[in-house]
Amino acid sequence: MNRLLFVLLLSPLLGSAQATIDTLHWSATRRIQLTDFHAPIQTGLGGSEFHYQIGYEVHPTSVWSQPAIDAFCLMFRNLSWVSETARNDRTLAYNQVLFDLVEIHTRLMKAKLIALQTDRHFKQQATQIEYLTNAELGAEVNRFRAETGGGDDLPILKQWQLQVAQRLYDTPDLVTTFQSSKIGYSMFLGVGGIAPTGPLVQTLDPAAGVVFGLDIAFKRTMLLLHPTLYNGTLRSGFWHQNQRWEKDMPVSSTLFEIGLGRIVNDSPRSRFIPYVGYRLLDLSPRDRTDERYKGLALINHAPTVGIMLDIKLGNNTRRNDHSEDSFWFVRTKVSYSPLLTAEAFSGGLINIQISLGGFSRIRKVTYQPERTLIPLPAGSLN
Repeated sequence: MNRLLFVLLLSPLLGSAQATIDTLHWSATRRIQLTDFHAPIQTGLGGSEFHYQIGYEVHPTSVWSQPAIDAFCLMFRNLSWVSETARNDRTLAYNQVLFDLVEIHTRLMKAKLIALQTDRHFKQQATQIEYLTNAELGAEVNRFRAETGGGDDLPILKQWQLQVAQRLYDTPDLVTTFQSSKIGYSMFLGVGGIAPTGPLVQTLDPAAGVVFGLDIAFKRTMLLLHPTLYNGTLRSGFWHQNQRWEKDMPVSSTLFEIGLGRIVNDSPRSRFIPYVGYRLLDLSPRDRTDERYKGLALINHAPTVGIMLDIKLGNNTRRNDHSEDSFWFVRTKVSYSPLLTAEAFSGGLINIQISLGGFSRIRKVTYQPERTLIPLPAGSLN
C-alpha cells in the first residue's frame, strides 16, 4: 500500500530543507489527517505514499557545559499523497502507525545518543547509531507491511495499533530541560579614563586607556577582577620618597580593582550592579629607559566604590523550557577611590569605563521522561 522513503539527515541539512519543504513534526495530540497529504496524486496508482525523516541535533550551551541533544521525526507533507479511492480512516490509521513507529525508534536513538560521551569520538559513534536505528526501523516497517498486507488486513492492523500505542507509553519521550548553575562568569574589553579630584587635579592630567576584566558570579553576588591600563602626563611636578617627578612627564597608570558586587536588578534588557572593593594604583614613567626616570615608582592602595550598568544585547526573555543565561552586554562603569599620601600627591580618582562583554552561566542539561498516552478511535476501521 505504501512505499516508504527513509531519509536520515544531519541537523545542518534539516535547517535548509525545512525552508523549502512542507513538514509536520510528530505529535501525540495532533494525529495525521487527510489534509496533511499535499503531494499530487500519482495517476494510475491507488493507496497512499508516506514520506518521513528522522534525525538528531546537538545544541551547544556554554563553556564547560554539556551540549543538549535532541532527536526528531517528521512527515514530508508535500511528498506524501493519498489516492481518491483510499481517502478513509483505514488509510489514516495505517500511516499513523507508521509515523508512531518512526517516533518510537527516534526516542530509542535519542536515548543512545544521550548515553554517549560528547568527546571527539561522538560524531563517529552517533553516525553508527543513526545507521543502526535506520536498519532496525526498516526491518520493523517491512514486518508491519507484510503482516498487515499493506494495511488491508484490518484485524492485524488493529493489533498493531494497540501494540504501538503501548510501546509509545513504555518508551518515554526524553524531554530536554536546562538548569542554570549558581556559578557564572563574564569577560569584557573596552575603553575608559580616570579623572583626578581634589588637590590631585593640580598634579595629574586626566588619562585614557584600555580596560578589561573578569567577573565571577555566585547567584547574584559577583567577584570583580578589573585591571586597567591608562596613559597620561603630569600637570605639575612633585616629590615622592625623596625623588622628583618632573612636570609634563608621560606616565602610565595601572589600576587594579578587586571588589564584591551585587546584582540588585536583573531584567531581560539590563543589569544594575553596585559594588565595593579595593583599588591598587601603580604609577610609573612611560619611558622606563630614560635615565632621568629610573627608580621612580608610586604604588597606592585604597578602598573603592562603584556602580555598573549592563545593557543586554538580544532577546534574553527567560522561558521555563529553556534556561538562557548567556548574553552579550554593553557595560558602563563608574567608580571612585581616594588617593591619600603623606605628600602633596593626594585627592581622589573617578574611573569611567565603557566596554563590551559576554556573560554566561554554566548550564546543566537534563532529560525528563514523559510518557505518552495515545487515544485510539472508538469506532472500527473500514
